[in-house]
Amino acid sequence: MKLLSASVILSFVILISSCSKSNTGTTATPQPLTNLTDIKYGVNADTSGVAVNLMLDLYYPAGATTAKAYPLVVMIHGGSYLNGDKSDVGGESKILADSGYVVASLNYRMGWRAGTGTCDGDTASQRLAAYRALQDANAALRFLAANAAKYGINTNWIFIGGNSAGSSLALNTTYITDAVAALTLTPTRNLLGPVNTAGNTLTNTFSIKGVCNMWGALPDSTLITAANAVPTISFHGTADGVVPYDIGHNQSCNNFPVIYGSLCIHRRLTAYNVPVITNLVIGAGHGPAAYTHAFLMGNTACFFRRVMNNIPISSYVYTTLTSSCQ
Repeated sequence: MKLLSASVILSFVILISSCSKSNTGTTATPQPLTNLTDIKYGVNADTSGVAVNLMLDLYYPAGATTAKAYPLVVMIHGGSYLNGDKSDVGGESKILADSGYVVASLNYRMGWRAGTGTCDGDTASQRLAAYRALQDANAALRFLAANAAKYGINTNWIFIGGNSAGSSLALNTTYITDAVAALTLTPTRNLLGPVNTAGNTLTNTFSIKGVCNMWGALPDSTLITAANAVPTISFHGTADGVVPYDIGHNQSCNNFPVIYGSLCIHRRLTAYNVPVITNLVIGAGHGPAAYTHAFLMGNTACFFRRVMNNIPISSYVYTTLTSSCQ
């Protein structure tokens, strides 16, 4: 039998070794992560029964790569569940991205019979619109969790926020799970389906670790319990006639539901010793002009960072434009 030379054997060993590394997978070269637009996260029927694509945008810190997983903030635009676009929170999203977060801004299904006057709307159709939006926000979060490695997301740290209806949607997404919906929104859930299965077939779970509430509200303050309370930073005007800063009727219309705004949420969270910072502009209306994007997102980024780093946060209500970042 012919013997192999030492050089042939060595070459063979190197080849096998090389193939072995390739089969088991070597550390991939980090890839750059840059802003992305119009990523499809789901499909669902609009108010006319027509299937529409559900889209989101992603914003990244400068120099971001796949070598690192970044905390995620989901930002949601307002517009009374009637209008608006994910690009409307682009300014806020860019500031948060510059602060080290991956930010997803999303579109969701809108539309309800709002009527021609402020208090003429069909509140039943408004509830359906809010529920569809809740389904879409859940679909987006499942999609982001499922694709965390691809998009450089650290699923241990997921935050959510928005303004006006977008903030109410962020709060609803935090506190209205499918189990809660089954108990408290039974007719709507029976009509439109579960909160957590619409829009796509993904089954990934997620846990929201903090909320940025910009002049939003909850439909019921008792949705916040000792078991589910989440650290929150809020911004609101005390003369808000659209979404009350404490407790009041939506749109200041007696025929519209009572909702529970930032100060009520503050009391609920402090009762459970959960960190909450509430910023109020005395005498300001809906979406106070005194709040710049830099003020809003600078304080929000700092608040979320303190939550991640387990830095003590003293719950407080600010009635002046004072930074809560310490």
